[in-house]
Amino acid sequence: MLIMVGSLALTAAAIFFGYFLAESLQKIKYTAAPINWSIEHAGSVRVMIIAGLILFPITFFLASLRLVEDLREINAGLQEISAGRFGRVVTVRGKDELSVVAESMNQLSSEWDHYLAEITSGLEEIASGQFDHQIPEIAGNKLGEIALSINQMSMQLKHSIAEERKAEKTKNDLITGVSHDLRTPLTSILGFLEVIEEDRYQDEVEMRYYVNIAYEKSLALRRLIDELFEYTRINNGMPLELSELDIAGLIRQLAEEFVPSAENAGMEIRLNLQEGEFKIQADGGLLVRAYENIIANAIQYGQAGKYIDIDMGQDGDVLIVRIHNYGDPIPERDLPYLFDRFYRVERSRSKQTGGTGLGLAITKSIVEVHGGCITARSSKKATSFETRFPVSGPHQAPAAVTEEVHNETGRLPAALPDQGQVTKQRISSQPPRLFQSSVAALSMIVLLVSAVVFFSVKNSFTSTLLVNLEGNSDPGLMPTSDSNEMVLITGKTDKGYTLLLHQYLFDGQNLIIQYSMRHSNITSESQWVKQSVKPTFQLDSSTIQAVPGIFTDSGVTLAKSGTLNYSFKGTPPPDKFMLKVNVKELVVFDDPAQQRILAGDWSFQIPVEINYKRKANGQSEPL
Repeated sequence: MLIMVGSLALTAAAIFFGYFLAESLQKIKYTAAPINWSIEHAGSVRVMIIAGLILFPITFFLASLRLVEDLREINAGLQEISAGRFGRVVTVRGKDELSVVAESMNQLSSEWDHYLAEITSGLEEIASGQFDHQIPEIAGNKLGEIALSINQMSMQLKHSIAEERKAEKTKNDLITGVSHDLRTPLTSILGFLEVIEEDRYQDEVEMRYYVNIAYEKSLALRRLIDELFEYTRINNGMPLELSELDIAGLIRQLAEEFVPSAENAGMEIRLNLQEGEFKIQADGGLLVRAYENIIANAIQYGQAGKYIDIDMGQDGDVLIVRIHNYGDPIPERDLPYLFDRFYRVERSRSKQTGGTGLGLAITKSIVEVHGGCITARSSKKATSFETRFPVSGPHQAPAAVTEEVHNETGRLPAALPDQGQVTKQRISSQPPRLFQSSVAALSMIVLLVSAVVFFSVKNSFTSTLLVNLEGNSDPGLMPTSDSNEMVLITGKTDKGYTLLLHQYLFDGQNLIIQYSMRHSNITSESQWVKQSVKPTFQLDSSTIQAVPGIFTDSGVTLAKSGTLNYSFKGTPPPDKFMLKVNVKELVVFDDPAQQRILAGDWSFQIPVEINYKRKANGQSEPL
């Protein structure tokens, strides 16, 4: 738009300069003839129009040269970016919008180049095994999302490798532990059976003693195998038989079943349960086994405290069960490993009591497959085991993973949403042209040539149009009759000046008349250009009497044209009436410092009727 306006301004300036240049060249003998011939045969206005039609495309093309060059430079930069070659600097002259676009492109290309270098370096670090390396992430950026995905992949690879190593170590530890715990009773059994087989006993009483020891070792061996099988079965995703289970009832039943064992140990089980039912979705058989292990351990290792307290309550959507014993405390160094397989706080004591080291590990697995958790605390006052279950029940049976890996995985961001496939559109490698096709260029040339020919050849349309635009003659203006009446698009001439009325607008509330002044006796065109002619209008008494309330509201007065504005007070005007205006003098300014009054008669009267209607918004539209 700015180029268009600038081209029009340059064209107008060139025509204005050419007008005065031609006036000067008319005084030169050799140049006056062609200039006069052109004006006589075509007219000065037609010559200026043809010159404008020829000059405007030229000025438009010249004004567009820098724009086209800048667009070509920007397009070349876009081609480089489209090809993946970042870092090119686009240079645009000037300080306009295109320079802002170029600066934004340069900044974008530089940022992408730097950030892709960081991503490439990060991938090289990850490929070399440095999974802790993190690529900087830019929020709200597509490349930032790529960096986030790479960091996620690196973290998941790290955890997968750590989990695989942990699984391998766990398998080796399991084989070592199972081998040791199976070999110890089996060695005893074989030793006593060998004594019996070789008849190295003294009598039947000693033989029965050896047989009893072998039998007890066999029971311990079977118990170890059963617990090992159960632990493996639970951790391998054993399906749960879920049903609605009242935990309070289950705890009461277990407490009653352990009364004989507690009494034999000199202990008492005390219940502290909140009122009401505490129901969850759970596998009753597995939970019975879990709490049996906890209570049995409390009886075995808490005899010095004399009491086992069981508390149960609900905290929001979580059901909490705590089992306390007041025996010897568990050393603080052993608490983190209490639920590991084959771990014994005091291995000598476990051997005496027949422990396998799998009881608490089985309990932890049962609690976790129900979506709960178990913790242990121990001090000089008490040792407590606490279980927590969601009231809504388990949503899924998660596999047994180490707490470290579970926590680290929980910090990973969610997967990125699917952004959809965006079709990549390559920018054309052909540089932009002023005309994008030969058809458009040919059409503009044909239009330009047609306009030049149309205005060069005299015809009825152009002749009428140009005669009205010319100021040297006034053939279309005819004097009015003696009655001084006139109609629109005519004028009245006196003293060589003509008052011409063009059109009017009357909507019942306002009357606006457009007029202009012409001259016929001023020979010098430059004199008329400098002169200002302003008529003095005055309503005739007949119009004031016929249309009460009519008065001059305002108007626009220019050098040789303007408008008359009339409004109406009080009674609305009639739809039709005769408007008579007296014009008896003209105020003529030959130059801004000289004013003279020219007397004459340019009065007129015209029939007026409503030709516009007023809309609700106050605007008018033609009938």
